[in-house]
Formats: sequence, structure tokens, C-alpha cells
Amino acid sequence: MKQYLFLTSALVVSGLLSGAAEAACIQTPTCSSLGYTSSSSCDGGIKCPFGNAWNCTIINKITEITNKITTIEEKITEIEQNGGGGTTTPDYTNCTVGAILYSDKSCNANVVASKTPIGVVFDTTNHLAIALDTELKLWSDEYFDVPTLSNYSSPSEVIADWQGKNNTRLVLEYCKANGKSCPAFEYVNSYKTEGTLAGDWYLPAMGELNAIYGNMGVLNTALGKIGGTKLPTNYHWSSSESSSHYAWIQYFGNGDVDGYGKNPDNWYVRPVLAF
Repeated sequence: MKQYLFLTSALVVSGLLSGAAEAACIQTPTCSSLGYTSSSSCDGGIKCPFGNAWNCTIINKITEITNKITTIEEKITEIEQNGGGGTTTPDYTNCTVGAILYSDKSCNANVVASKTPIGVVFDTTNHLAIALDTELKLWSDEYFDVPTLSNYSSPSEVIADWQGKNNTRLVLEYCKANGKSCPAFEYVNSYKTEGTLAGDWYLPAMGELNAIYGNMGVLNTALGKIGGTKLPTNYHWSSSESSSHYAWIQYFGNGDVDGYGKNPDNWYVRPVLAF
């Protein structure tokens, strides 16, 4: 009986030892299958415990994420320094009347060879500039009243109109909706330069046009420096309306302000930009 028990115990122990041996003989995985793919050491990398390969994936990923965080932090700092808009706040220090306006919206009284001139400043309060070009155009191709546009009855009244940008928008909206042609407004609306887009420029209101006339001398001097077209001593259209038949013009020979028929004659159109 004792012999039987001993034999049984021996068989059990033998079976356990056999299973343990089989478990211990599982094939060792390769370093590459475990992610150790680099042949040389790397800062912060991990060496394969049973080979000469290194795992640099983790440390490289951490470095990549760290670099992205740094870039984001730098961008946030830039936005905060620029007042939250992500662009540099314009510096109007040199934007005096008669200063040359460049495509980067900087101003200088002198020609800057490395920059592209796009206009000349005529108003410092509202930051307004005239274009370098002018064209002869009709105010409209027929007589009609723009119902959303104010009608001014006298020179003293219309001189107070400085809403050229809004006037231009209202006239264009009306003409498009009613199949009308408004050549002066279509010209300024399509006008563009380096640094500006179509729709940025507009036909000045009578108050703005009068300010241009008042600074005609200094503006023409600046235009001459940069090869622009000087302001002609002739009639210029404003975007201010008088009635269904008449719009306001200014004669740049003596400064007269008058109402004139919208479509008999082509008069000068000078685009204006608020920068």
C-alpha cells in the first residue's frame, strides 16, 4: 500500500515538473515585435532586455507633443500681444495728410522703395486715402431715385455727408436689385490693389470729396512722387444724391458744389479707402 502511494505521488510530481518545463520553454519574442526597432540608443529611450535594440517611439512622441504645445503657447502669446485679433495693431503715427499709404497699410511722407504705394492719405481722423487712379464715368445710366439713400437739398447740407462707404453699398444694392447700371459705383467697387480687395474702395460722399478738394495741393504733390494720377481741375462725382435726376458734384477748379444730372456726362471718379 505504501509503495502504491509513493508511486502515485511520484507520478503527480513528475507531471507538475513536466508542465513547468513546458511553460518555461515558450519562445522568447523578438525585440522588434515588442517595439524595439532602433539600432542605436536614444535620449530617454528604453533598451530591449534581451537584445541590443532600443525603443524610441515613446520619447519621440512625447517630444512631438511638447513641441506642439510650445507652438500653441507661442501663438496664444502673439494673439494676446496683438489685442486678441491675431494681427498687428495699425500704427497711424506717420499717416498724416499727404502721406503715402502702402499696401501693408503703413504710411510714410517719403517714397519707400521696398513697399508698394496704393494711395495718399487725405483724412487722419477716419483714416481715409484716395486711390492713385481715376476714371471718367456716369453716375448712373438713367434717372432714378435710390429710396434708401438720403437726398440733400443744399451745398451746406450735403457737405455734412461723410457716409461714402454706406452710400456706395446702398446704390449698388438698388442697382443690382432693379437691373440698373451705375458705372461710377461699379468702377469703385471693382477697384483693387495689392493689399486690398474689390469692395474695399468706394465713391466718396460730398463731405469726403470736399476734404479731398481742400487738400488738393498736398495730395497732388504726393501723387507725383509715386506716379499716381493727379486730381484733375474738373468735376468729380460724389456718392451723395440730390433727387431722382441729380447727384452732387464738386468742381476742383474753384471748389463749387452743385447738383448735376446723373447721366448726361462722364465726370471724374476717385476711389477712396478706409484703412
